[in-house]
Amino acid sequence: NPVLRVEIPKDNGKMRQLGIPTVVDRLIQQAITQVLTPIYEAQFSRSSFGFRPRRGCHDALRRAKDIVNSGYKYVVDLDLERFFDTVCHSRLIEILSRTIKDGRVVSLIHKYLRSGILNHG
Repeated sequence: NPVLRVEIPKDNGKMRQLGIPTVVDRLIQQAITQVLTPIYEAQFSRSSFGFRPRRGCHDALRRAKDIVNSGYKYVVDLDLERFFDTVCHSRLIEILSRTIKDGRVVSLIHKYLRSGILNHG
């Protein structure tokens, strides 16, 4: 099903657009996440903290402090604006297919990526 488009205010006065899936879709997405997270977590950088399990901004600050204390003078904080709106779905599916051998799961993820948006009814 398409996700429901909802806008929430940001601190800077602008609006952030969110997509809210149906309860059934959210349940299925969570099941997929629980299986895939341990597989992909092992591949991610130890210095990456955004949207990672058991990692938060305080962990990122501690890591930055360790880096500064070891002699480095700069820390890079990166936020990719509208990343999920612009990520190449075919490339993402290609990458997932290297690890996920069950084509039904890859196909389901691809369907979620193309599910569409329900805006104002």
